[in-house]
Amino acid sequence: METNVRTPMQIFSLPQQLVVPLFQRPYVWEQEEQWAPLWGDIRRLAEVRLRDPFSTATHFLGAVVVQAHDGQLGNMQASNIIDGQQRLTTLQVLMDAAASVLESAWTSPRLTDT
Repeated sequence: METNVRTPMQIFSLPQQLVVPLFQRPYVWEQEEQWAPLWGDIRRLAEVRLRDPFSTATHFLGAVVVQAHDGQLGNMQASNIIDGQQRLTTLQVLMDAAASVLESAWTSPRLTDT
């Protein structure tokens, strides 16, 4: 067994396929209990980084446990998410939403008219 500490950016940047096994529960995060505290932490870290771009402030998101499938030559590494599926799913939704907002802002006529 191998243990690695990685940031969410590193997890999502690796060339890999993360698989949610059928035994995992469905997505159950709710606004009040999970989303609001996470969003508050993200805002706090963003504000710290805006004030001090060299800040080393971090947020402990919790452990994510994945189990690698036996690799086949030439195929992308696939791993089952054993723990952390709710957190990884939430982060993916947040990143997709941020990308959508940034894309809309970038293509907005008020930004392209000069």
